[in-house]
Amino acid sequence: MVKLYTGDEMTKGMGYQSRFARYGRAVAGATLVAMSCVGQASTYQPAGIDLGATTFNDAFGSMEPGWTSIQLLQYEHNTNFYTNTGAKSPAFKDAQLNAFVWLPQIVYTSPIHVLGGALGFTAMLPVASLNAHSTEFNPYAPTLTARSGVGDITFGPFLQMAPVISNGRPVFVQRFEFDVTAPTGAYDPNKLVNPSSGFWSLDPHWSVTVLPTPQTEVSVRMHYLYNLKNTNPGINNPFEVPGIVNFQAGQAVWANFAASYKILPNLDVGLNGFWFRQITDDRVNGASQPAARTTNLSLGPGVEWTIDRKNFVFANLYFPVVERNTYSGTHVNLRWIHAF
Repeated sequence: MVKLYTGDEMTKGMGYQSRFARYGRAVAGATLVAMSCVGQASTYQPAGIDLGATTFNDAFGSMEPGWTSIQLLQYEHNTNFYTNTGAKSPAFKDAQLNAFVWLPQIVYTSPIHVLGGALGFTAMLPVASLNAHSTEFNPYAPTLTARSGVGDITFGPFLQMAPVISNGRPVFVQRFEFDVTAPTGAYDPNKLVNPSSGFWSLDPHWSVTVLPTPQTEVSVRMHYLYNLKNTNPGINNPFEVPGIVNFQAGQAVWANFAASYKILPNLDVGLNGFWFRQITDDRVNGASQPAARTTNLSLGPGVEWTIDRKNFVFANLYFPVVERNTYSGTHVNLRWIHAF
């Protein structure tokens, strides 16, 4: 049995990463529902979850009406495939999975205020170039295959709260968001890795940023993920045998976390990471599949460059630390936020 993503940090759920200018006004108001189209966090998790795509100053966003564009470029190079025990999988030989993803996102902050927060809406549509190969050495193990194309659309409302001000500066801010991923992307049931997951997913999440000092900040984004059924699993089904008519990936929780220090007026450097944990079993034809839950912990450095009040650039690098039931490698994110 081969355990693979059907898509990956095509990531969904990026929150907007903007720093407040002059303590009261968010310079770039955008809820990033960040996707990284490579092959999901969990073995069969959706091809559209935000693993590390959102980092520093995550909960900041505009309280004023307007549009924001967010552009994410991601590259991921995977060479290791792990089993449930954390050992390297014997299913493939000389395997590699490389992904280059462009994720355009648009964010609209409305003039409507609810419970003291600004109501808005975001949508994104990734495009992924996926390349996978392996050496056949076992007639019962499939060759690692992938297809490229447009990924699943992710959309949803958010509620951006105003920052808490103390001593003339922001010290706490938060945002609530509820994203939906629809299986509209390229999906080939005869490929092990696809830009689309082939099923719907729901992803409510909460972003928080705390600023202990004027130079430091800590951000956390906490997700809950619920996946609906894939009724066309093809060779992506867990046993690759006839009679499997549907597959449902397990529920999961995960968090993106980051901390940065302002070394220059327009430059922040720090550490970023993400931790993913599947909390319920995958299900085949309604029956639970034990011993197949995914854990994924990655850490690395990052930087935020404030070009001006309307443009922000983020660069983040991640190295795998703990991997279970997934493939693993180094990946790089480059993100640009522009407020119109």
